[in-house]
Amino acid sequence: MAENVRIVLKPEMSANYEGELKDGKPNGQGIAYYRNGGRYEGEWRDGLRHGYGKEYYPNGNLRYDGEWANGVRHGRGKAYTDDGYMIYEGEWKHSKPINYKYSWIMP
Repeated sequence: MAENVRIVLKPEMSANYEGELKDGKPNGQGIAYYRNGGRYEGEWRDGLRHGYGKEYYPNGNLRYDGEWANGVRHGRGKAYTDDGYMIYEGEWKHSKPINYKYSWIMP
């Protein structure tokens, strides 16, 4: 069952969360709406981004589309600039791109 709750991931990143909970923490599918206007839509585990998800800039453009582990980018994913250009595509490890190719694809 989806619930609407206010969560604090880090003091500077409080968010409104809509989605599944386990033991009072985001777990399963959910969306976090951040104070700065950005959002994350995807899978959660124990209050952290985990699995597949999409992160958006405050202007609504896609920031990252890919896999997460324990709250950081980890696995396959694509990163974008705030004006819509894809800049990375490939593997990520602990939020750092590895074995990637640069792409500058116009939106």
